Amino acid sequence: MEHLNLDDIGLTDRVQYNKAVSNFNQIQRIVNNNTDEIKNELGSKANLNKFNDEIKRLDDKTDALNEDWKARLKRVTLGTDEETIENIVTKILIEKGVI
Repeated sequence: MEHLNLDDIGLTDRVQYNKAVSNFNQIQRIVNNNTDEIKNELGSKANLNKFNDEIKRLDDKTDALNEDWKARLKRVTLGTDEETIENIVTKILIEKGVI
């Protein structure tokens, strides 16, 4: 184990040094005991990031579809949407018995 030079941080007093070592040891024990929990938490956050990426992708796709529908609605409203016109004319011709 590597020993730190504690002169730089003011832990030259043996009592302070022992308290600091005790605190670091306690932190190390807690981290070691909770490694699985920490890994699960990190994994959950990684999955959440993937989920957020998927939501963003779906939002972008939905926005594109909305733009397509707005453009088609505009064409229908103006009477320039060929597919709609063809469907209406065909329906009228069928109702009149022409086809």
